[in-house]
Amino acid sequence: MDNRNSIEPYKTLFSGGRDNLSSFETSNSIVYEVKFKSTSYIFDNYLDFPIDAFEFTISVAYNPTDKNPPLDPKIPFTIASIFTDFFQRIPEQVVVYICDSSDARQSARKRKFDQWIEFFKGTEFTKVNSTINDIDGRVYHNTLIIRRNNLHYKEITEAFIRLAEEQDK
Repeated sequence: MDNRNSIEPYKTLFSGGRDNLSSFETSNSIVYEVKFKSTSYIFDNYLDFPIDAFEFTISVAYNPTDKNPPLDPKIPFTIASIFTDFFQRIPEQVVVYICDSSDARQSARKRKFDQWIEFFKGTEFTKVNSTINDIDGRVYHNTLIIRRNNLHYKEITEAFIRLAEEQDK
């Protein structure tokens, strides 16, 4: 049985705005915000054509428990529905995800995000991973998500890899 159709996502509210904000509330009254911030400028020195690129972020906007949110099987389905909706608006866009490293849990975030993407991407999307190491040895995990049929697929994925390699020096 395919699990992808068995869990209903949470109801989401698309507020839009500069950051393409969507939000949802879990059964534990925890409110999450999902943003797609325009970051097309990161490709300016790497591509000869304009690109619609967005940085994807997930954050807890409200947590009445003041504890780490519990695992919730509906969250990945909700995030996937938000992604699908966002890509339907601008089919040629790309999304970049940079794992938050402020609490040194970036590797755990990368594993979770990779699981979600692998489960939901199907044959329509692909992801390209890269890492950047800073001078203090901190690792930044980055992922590019792009439609396989993007007219500039090769150029964009190569630019993403070059960008990471140059930042890693």
